[in-house]
Amino acid sequence: MLTNVIIGMLIPWIFCIFLFIKASKIVILMFPLGISIAFMANDWGYNLFWVVTPTHENPSLSAMPFSIGYFPLLTCAFTYIKIRYNVGSIFLIVLFTITTTSFEFFAVSIGKVNYYGGWNIGFTFLIYLAGFIVCALYMKVLYRYRIFVK
Repeated sequence: MLTNVIIGMLIPWIFCIFLFIKASKIVILMFPLGISIAFMANDWGYNLFWVVTPTHENPSLSAMPFSIGYFPLLTCAFTYIKIRYNVGSIFLIVLFTITTTSFEFFAVSIGKVNYYGGWNIGFTFLIYLAGFIVCALYMKVLYRYRIFVK
């Protein structure tokens, strides 16, 4: 569990602190979105399709550090890169989806994440794809209401 806390929460929070110094508005607005997407996806999938080790009586406990660290960092980084470097949404969605799916494939390969119930890396790709599409759509809303300005 210590590994989950360090890799899933502490290291991402360190990056988020640096990102907060550079772009506080992005972190303030996007970090909660990342947490929401992570908990929605993980609460749906746990015990049905995947489990993160070590297992506990509450199976979602092992993934909680990732839900409040790694996944929110991804939404903040996605948004920062999109705004700072003016990268196209489709390219960025595909890039982040492939990258995060690759990280999860590594986690599956080393036994940190276990799939069952017919779940596979292709479905994982689709879950990440949906999450980054939601992130991009939320950014459009923030632009529409001039919370983010081009």
